[in-house]
Amino acid sequence: MSYIIDMMPEMKVGKELILSLQSLPEYDEIICNQTADIRLMELSNLYNIYIPSRMSVEIYSKLYLALLHSLQKKHTKDTVRQYNENFKAIKQQSYNGIMGGADSFTIIGSSGIGKSSAINRAINLITENKIIEITRPHTKIIPCVVVQCPFDSSVKGLLLEILRKVDEMLRSKQKVRKRKKWLQ
Repeated sequence: MSYIIDMMPEMKVGKELILSLQSLPEYDEIICNQTADIRLMELSNLYNIYIPSRMSVEIYSKLYLALLHSLQKKHTKDTVRQYNENFKAIKQQSYNGIMGGADSFTIIGSSGIGKSSAINRAINLITENKIIEITRPHTKIIPCVVVQCPFDSSVKGLLLEILRKVDEMLRSKQKVRKRKKWLQ
């Protein structure tokens, strides 16, 4: 079991975490002598600045520990048994149980304070290994899948987007169209 956790990047704390989260574009003093149009275009680099706040550190810690806890639950006897039962039920199309569980928490704050940016920066830092692959038994684990809520807020649209993103990450040959039948 510890081999799965060993595949995760080491948890960063303190100054190392702050430096890993922050993004400061390089400044070239030659720009000061350039024409107005070039200087204005270089101003767009301001959007690349990210200075982590205390909230960023908390979000990183919550996401990292939730992922770690989730991975620790993999390959216990109960989890493997549940996985096998789920697979059989889905194959027989008679499934009416729980697919699996995950830790959850809420990130609440005023609009525009950087919640989404903090989440994206933390996820990019945590998921250096986009896919964790295990040989015995052969399993591919996607530590984190990020999707956006569909414009119409439909559950079906959200499920299709999750499947599309998983297929994209696994470079699966199966098309989402084939899976639409499963959702109907």
